[in-house]
Amino acid sequence: MSKLSKQDIAQSVESTLDRIVPKVNDRTWVVEYLYRHKIGNKLPRGKKFNIYRGIESKGKWINEAKKFNCQISNSNYTNRISPFLLSQLTFLSYATMKRECQLNTGVVFDVIKMLEGDKNFAPSTELSKHRIAFNNNGILKNYEHSHVPMLPNAYLEMMAKLQTQKRIVYHIDDTSLAVNIKKVENEVKSKGASKPGRMTGHWMVTRTTNGKTYYLGVFPHSRGALDDHWIYEQVIESERYLNV
Repeated sequence: MSKLSKQDIAQSVESTLDRIVPKVNDRTWVVEYLYRHKIGNKLPRGKKFNIYRGIESKGKWINEAKKFNCQISNSNYTNRISPFLLSQLTFLSYATMKRECQLNTGVVFDVIKMLEGDKNFAPSTELSKHRIAFNNNGILKNYEHSHVPMLPNAYLEMMAKLQTQKRIVYHIDDTSLAVNIKKVENEVKSKGASKPGRMTGHWMVTRTTNGKTYYLGVFPHSRGALDDHWIYEQVIESERYLNV
């Protein structure tokens, strides 16, 4: 059997990834509203919001969110994770259970553990972009963000990026056509934490004060100035719970 040329392999990789990477939309109007909701305020009427009614009782909801996210309750950075963020993760988990979106909220804690130097996180977490400064001229200039790959297609989306496809082609055996994924991943991780080609996703906004990182909120990737503005408003609300 004759070997395939690198050009043939590259075309095959591109067409395969184009076919298998699922398209996901997590920005429904219900989920969009919940990102902006202030704990303690009344929710809109309608059955779609019934599962979240606990948010209307501020104290009850904060306790519920802490219990729901108990996996980080004994960590030395627990008091730097805003109750606002825990609330977001709770309602996003509920929304996922109701099939309003498809989000793996547990990945947020993997990213936090990685940033804190904890060893107990999913290995793929190291592939994500993290500790990225915002534009110095923007409304979020005093904060950083790390990408949280909560969507189910995040890993495949990374593999479909042009620079990653080139790595895949390079590490495919010409005879067996087997690809060494570990080498591909190691090359992705060898680039800077904020460099292109890494895994992307939702923004987890953080702020560093006196050498300590505070975890404020998780948001869909901004589409521009309008998104930046409402994200900033939620970040300010989150800081109120931490007295940062």
